Amino acid sequence: MLKFGIIGAGRLGNVHAGNIAQLKTLAGIDAQVAAVYDPKESAAKDMHEKYGAVIRSGPEELAGIPELDAVVIASPTYCHQEGIRAAVAADKHIFCEKPLCRDLTNSLEMLELVKKSKKFFAIGFVRRAMAKTKKCKELLDSGLIGRIRFCNVDLPLGMYRREYGDWFTDFDKCGGVIVDMLAHHVDLANWFFGKPERVYADGMLLDPAQKEPSDMVDGIITYKNGVICNMFCTWQRFGRSNELMEIYGEKGCLSLSGAETIAYCPLGGEKQEIAVDAAADAGIGVEEVKVASGYTQEIIDFAHNILGRKVELPGVQDGFNSIEIALGMIESVKTRQVYKF
Repeated sequence: MLKFGIIGAGRLGNVHAGNIAQLKTLAGIDAQVAAVYDPKESAAKDMHEKYGAVIRSGPEELAGIPELDAVVIASPTYCHQEGIRAAVAADKHIFCEKPLCRDLTNSLEMLELVKKSKKFFAIGFVRRAMAKTKKCKELLDSGLIGRIRFCNVDLPLGMYRREYGDWFTDFDKCGGVIVDMLAHHVDLANWFFGKPERVYADGMLLDPAQKEPSDMVDGIITYKNGVICNMFCTWQRFGRSNELMEIYGEKGCLSLSGAETIAYCPLGGEKQEIAVDAAADAGIGVEEVKVASGYTQEIIDFAHNILGRKVELPGVQDGFNSIEIALGMIESVKTRQVYKF
């Protein structure tokens, strides 16, 4: 029986708890949500009532439970380092929601801390666990579209509803649309294209002077292998929403969108839709059906790694690489200068 502790009983904490609770059905793995910590007592109490999780008063007290196998960190971005420190000190396996941390200093500290641990660490870049992104990686590595030349990411969200007072509207705590939302596609770009060389970005960062919160960035990441990746991402309160990642090579183009298929446009040929076998079960408590199977799969894969069955998941270095680029984008927006790695 694998026993998990949850730090942060908000939306994602409950998503992960629900999937842990059904690991037996999903993957034949006996598992239990054994403990929970959330500074909001009502949130912790709700998880206790759903799963029988014991309530603890802080990250250290939760991670210190001897029989606990792993800690899932789903607290707000600016609190991640507290959970990581506690879990590493208690010698637990760790699943941490992205981003690694809000700032580079804490991110670098967590990188070094986790590297010294002998336990498994995974970071929650949910799109990496989706069947279609895994298939896209396989197709790129196979040389289907030849040498990759450039990539375009279009990620506007026209349904942003957060209000002031929510930590998601506090730039210093959440990092805005770059750190919170675009970080997923930054990670995918790193996975697909390798190491970045430089980034330049411009945008309108979250600012309390705005009547209502909104955010926007347009950035270009140039990778060491020459791939140029353009990224446009917004939090706005009206207009269109989209999720598109187009990858152009010398012999064709692959596109990831909200569809469950991969669009393939070969050089000189007609557009094709490549089918992908996605997980049948979307998981508990997930509204974003397009990425739901990823939430389920990443917890299954995390559990397999705890049991010694190696399954690829993004780790602490991937988390650091993504936040380094995201913070480089922010710095570029502020200074109007190219940020080099």
